Amino acid sequence: MKPETKVGLMFLVALIFSVGFAYILGVFNPFSQTNSLTIAYDFAGGIDIGSPVRVMGIKVGKVKSIRFDPNLKIEGRDDIKVLIKIEVNKTSWDTIRKDSKYFINLAGVIGEKFIEITPGSAAAEKVQPDALVIGENPPRIDQLISQSFGLAGKVIDMLEKNEVSITDTIETLNKLVVNLNGLLVQVQKLSKDQNTSHIIKDLASIINDMAFFTKNLREEDSQKAFSVLRKLVMRLENLDEKAIRKFLQEEGVRAKIF
Repeated sequence: MKPETKVGLMFLVALIFSVGFAYILGVFNPFSQTNSLTIAYDFAGGIDIGSPVRVMGIKVGKVKSIRFDPNLKIEGRDDIKVLIKIEVNKTSWDTIRKDSKYFINLAGVIGEKFIEITPGSAAAEKVQPDALVIGENPPRIDQLISQSFGLAGKVIDMLEKNEVSITDTIETLNKLVVNLNGLLVQVQKLSKDQNTSHIIKDLASIINDMAFFTKNLREEDSQKAFSVLRKLVMRLENLDEKAIRKFLQEEGVRAKIF
């Protein structure tokens, strides 16, 4: 074998080994500082490959791949068909727990889309690398706009159908406000009138006297007096005209009674 052929074969073998080694590193990546996680959504919400992944607003990774799987079946969630694979730094991985939530957010009004991960509680279990979790579906702006137009159309239609009654209601409210303003003016005038102020003071004095009188009636001495008076009346009920006349004559009192 010629030396040139040997050199060519050695170069070819070295090239094959280099490509194979690079492929193995790319697939298994033993020196990687990130862990992978797959998030399932039913709507990607404009997320692209390379979009940032944030925890508490801090970038900790990026979106690695987006895949649509029509055959995906998750118990109780048949609408989920989108799988987003993300990479998260190992230094931030401990914040991802079983009760963490995964949102697709927007940075500003017209900013880039990113995945926001809310840290889980310390009591919850850690999420294992390469696990599958379910994300919180982002709101669809097109549906919100469509629903807003539909709602606006219903409101306009209702106003058109009830235009007469709404106009009457507004006029009635206007009259009510005018009458209320007039009443307030009259009350203000009466409050400035001296006679009215005297009447109000007299009423206040009468109310105070009645309160004082009723308060005294509830005292113990008043209750005893009422009890004695009641017993006296009950005894007098059994006396007739003859008995009273006889009693007075015996006492030497002559009077014409009844």
